[in-house]
Amino acid sequence: MSLWSDFLNNSDRIIHKWPQYFPIYERHFGPWANKSLVFLEISVYKGGSLQMWKKYFGPHAQIVEIDIKDKCKKYQEEQVSVRIGDQSDHRFLAEVIEEFGPPDIVLDDGSHQMDHIASTFEYLYPLLSKNGVYLVEDPSHRLLGRVRWRHGQT
Repeated sequence: MSLWSDFLNNSDRIIHKWPQYFPIYERHFGPWANKSLVFLEISVYKGGSLQMWKKYFGPHAQIVEIDIKDKCKKYQEEQVSVRIGDQSDHRFLAEVIEEFGPPDIVLDDGSHQMDHIASTFEYLYPLLSKNGVYLVEDPSHRLLGRVRWRHGQT
């Protein structure tokens, strides 16, 4: 089953993703599936995407999620670590990198504020592993009405 099919058939936690990103995910993240990797996603939201990534990347992946909201800590589970902090705080990011090692993939779906995106990129991009992938999702909210939601349990 593809990542898109998994998204469409999701009946668990809410996954909030734009449909046009799925071919990009498959193209750039696909080579990392079922390999040992550190996947760092900024923004937990309802915890659905962390389950999706865990399933997609397989049992050897370390899924690391960052969010600014304390309540997101409840989504931590086996193979998934949640750390609470501000994505633009370089000291916080340094602690995360020290704990988990350099990321192979960074997916920034965090604040969507350009200053945060730039600050996070400037810090994390040089730390990516060789052939790593850095993807920033929806840096503008102008088109929020076109986003597609898949609701599972909340």
